[in-house]
Amino acid sequence: MRHRIHLLALGAAVAFGLALPPARAADKPVTLEFSSFLPAQEKLSLMLQEWGRELEKRSGGRVKVNYHPGSTLTPPPQTYDSVVKDIIDVGFGPMGATSGRFPMMEVLDLPLGLKSSESASALSNELVRHFKPKELSDVKVLFMTSSPPAYIQSRKPLKSLKDLQGVKLRALGGTTVKVIQSLGAVPVGIPTNDVYDALSKGIIEGAPVIHDALVAFKWGDSLKHTTLNLRTSYTNNGYFVMNKKRFASLPSDVQKIVDALSDEYSVKLARLWDQKEADAIAMMQRGGHTTHALDAAEEEAWFRKVAPVFDEYVKDKTAKGLPAADVLAFSRDWIVKNQK
Repeated sequence: MRHRIHLLALGAAVAFGLALPPARAADKPVTLEFSSFLPAQEKLSLMLQEWGRELEKRSGGRVKVNYHPGSTLTPPPQTYDSVVKDIIDVGFGPMGATSGRFPMMEVLDLPLGLKSSESASALSNELVRHFKPKELSDVKVLFMTSSPPAYIQSRKPLKSLKDLQGVKLRALGGTTVKVIQSLGAVPVGIPTNDVYDALSKGIIEGAPVIHDALVAFKWGDSLKHTTLNLRTSYTNNGYFVMNKKRFASLPSDVQKIVDALSDEYSVKLARLWDQKEADAIAMMQRGGHTTHALDAAEEEAWFRKVAPVFDEYVKDKTAKGLPAADVLAFSRDWIVKNQK
């Protein structure tokens, strides 16, 4: 497998006209091949590159990290299993790209009312530490990460459940579809690259997404309204993992460096994501974007509508032998005690 990753890296380098490093002598450092789906110059991607440089620095040059952004080494649906199979050493990817692969962690897809990437990411990591889910046992988890909350962005104001009835909202699948249906809207599956045209042509009327997407994909050209449906919003969730044998092969002091770096960058990445979202909100507001907050009674009415989605999660995952009720209760209790 290790021979295969070197061939993959070589192929990627040749394809993109990159210079390969010269061969090293017997004292050459351990090289980690790191695959990420994020574009090279995206801010979160730049921070992951910084993680690699810091590992090189703090290990005194004993570890080298080759960062492969933009899915140039592995596509998102294959990244996790590529780490497991020792095809790559380190992977950063979205959990939603492999539907059903992380059943216990799907609790994070539920509308838990998380207010920030920092809170959502902290909860995600606490779930892994507390429950040690079997679905993540075949890798070394560096850290889990989650986006800021995805609110409903729309062409017209949506201030109540009545306004939402029959509105066509983009959703790719999973829990998001169930939540949209529970609220009386109509989920429409449209690939990311087709959303801009679908919005401009009125094929869809909105989407539950973070503000950063309105800027990055220019969906804000059509979506001029945000509904702050906090209690029925969701987060996008991801993993940052290393091959278990590769981690075990590192010197013990380097393992400690990796763990310390992971704890540090889990928080740094989440705070960067929150800052990106704040910047996107400010940019949208300067362009005339309007935000509509739901009052307490309306929030409660929306939440009652999605209650069956929680029940379905518990029933489905319990049938698979997972402690779903405990996981959901733990999540809700953690949010009450820790979310600011």
